Amino acid sequence: MTQRPDLEQRIVTQLNAREAEEKEEQIIEAGRILSEIETVDVITAFTKVQSQISEGYKKIQLITILTRVAAVLFIPLLIASSWLLYNKERNPDHCTTFVTQEITCPPGMRSQVILPDGSKVWLNSESTIKFRIPFAEDIRKVDLIGEAFFDVTKNPNQPFIVKSANVGVKVYGTRFNYKAYQEDKNIEVILEEGSVGLTVSEEGMSKKSRLIPGDRAVIAKESDAVDIKNEKIEKYIAWHTGKLVFENTPMSEVSKMLERWYGVEVIVKNPEIMDYSFTTTFDNESLFEVIELMELSSPIRIKYIPAIIGKGNNPQTRSKVFIYQK
Repeated sequence: MTQRPDLEQRIVTQLNAREAEEKEEQIIEAGRILSEIETVDVITAFTKVQSQISEGYKKIQLITILTRVAAVLFIPLLIASSWLLYNKERNPDHCTTFVTQEITCPPGMRSQVILPDGSKVWLNSESTIKFRIPFAEDIRKVDLIGEAFFDVTKNPNQPFIVKSANVGVKVYGTRFNYKAYQEDKNIEVILEEGSVGLTVSEEGMSKKSRLIPGDRAVIAKESDAVDIKNEKIEKYIAWHTGKLVFENTPMSEVSKMLERWYGVEVIVKNPEIMDYSFTTTFDNESLFEVIELMELSSPIRIKYIPAIIGKGNNPQTRSKVFIYQK
């Protein structure tokens, strides 16, 4: 773990001395000690990124930012996993302790998480997953708010369950997208590979459906109605590979996608603009490159106002994008 024997001995001594404390307190102590090995100055890094964004129309290499954010998001999982491994090695026959891990991806970012069973999860902007470490012996359960793409490690003896509100997806090993933002009217489940069982609970009853590759299930939150269509799904799942795909996408959806993708606030000033639609693909382009292309390809004008970092009693603001008709 570290090349400092004195620090390793300190970690063991400190944890041994806290065996009588609650498990959560032991994890916090382990995290505090581990932080002395390597400190990540998140605030400084974030401020640096913000200043880069505000400097005119410079191109931003988003993949570099995402890599740093993913590393930061990985730290809590690393601390918890290290503590569990330490506890298991000392008590191999009585390791029944578990912790609940919650990971949130901030606005304008995407990140990848490796679950305890090796399954991969790509988290979209403003999304949160919650799961147990380790998973239960008979089930692997993940709670989701927002959007995530799952590549699930196959295990017939341990089903994988993803839950959001009253909608659940049960899989054994497959690749699928699950979209369940709280502010959206619908929940969407899109299957790329394998097979999944979809369950919608309603007043003690449940509707069950089976999805095949290419299926896109749309569940209306208000009525619990389920609509399943087999279609081209690339535009719905390309986000996890760094692509923003518009395929005859109306401005109402474009503005919402830009808000989540870049962490900005989009204001459409003229209602008639809502009738415009866009068909194009952006591959890790900066917000300014997207704005420029949208202006060139449609009769709109776009104004960008950078965020203001709050000082004193002044609140921090988000960057704003105003869209006008030419």
